[in-house]
Amino acid sequence: MAKSQNSNSGKRDIPVKVVSEFSVSTDELRHQRIAEKAYGLFECRGCGHGRDLDDWLEAERLLSSELASLAHGNPQSPRSRRSRAKA
Repeated sequence: MAKSQNSNSGKRDIPVKVVSEFSVSTDELRHQRIAEKAYGLFECRGCGHGRDLDDWLEAERLLSSELASLAHGNPQSPRSRRSRAKA
């Protein structure tokens, strides 16, 4: 296997993979968001083990609900509800 070299030096170039939200597939991004929500639910329950599937399914439901609300132009964040109640 040939080493790639930069013409400016004799050191081997190391490719850098740039990872951003735009370089990740929609399925991977959705999976990551569900995993983060499921972990948040796990923490809210006091980190009790044995309900990982319940947390995952609830996280999927919550994410689907949030996405549906955004698609219909009705963001349902707690902050927006509180601010409406104060007004």
